[in-house]
Amino acid sequence: MIEWLTNRPARAATAAVVAKLYQGRWTVEALFHRLTMVLGCEVDTRGYPPAALFGFCVALAASNAYATIRAAVRGEHGHETAETLSDFYVAAELERTVEGMNVAVPDEAWEPIPGWTAEEMGAWLRSIMRQARLERYEKAKRGPKKPKPRRTRFAAKKHVATSRLISGEQT
Repeated sequence: MIEWLTNRPARAATAAVVAKLYQGRWTVEALFHRLTMVLGCEVDTRGYPPAALFGFCVALAASNAYATIRAAVRGEHGHETAETLSDFYVAAELERTVEGMNVAVPDEAWEPIPGWTAEEMGAWLRSIMRQARLERYEKAKRGPKKPKPRRTRFAAKKHVATSRLISGEQT
């Protein structure tokens, strides 16, 4: 049996509603974890709270862009393929590519984009995703663990005190 403690009014606090809200909490926490680990939202502010807030807001904007990219991958290649992508590899690629795009693509090429509808932006992103080589951004697959080597020295004893080894008491 699961019991929920909530501050929602009793008429709005059905078990299904509270469970759905709690499930969403983990989604938000996963987002904040991704922001912190991959997109680098934790800035060393040296005591300047406005800088920390600005850094966090920039990371949230980057997170929205990243979510859009993942949605384009899901739309073009399916949910399973999107789940195989590494957050780290995609973020690293974006970080590397933006510098080159700033040099190679003239500013005029970006001017029409803010006026696009959501459908036009989606079609453009999906056309890019059709050409993407997603195997470059797959999560690393862990190989099998190596077995722990058998103990050869002091094999009959469960514990060997380091201090006694140093003092020469145990050999």
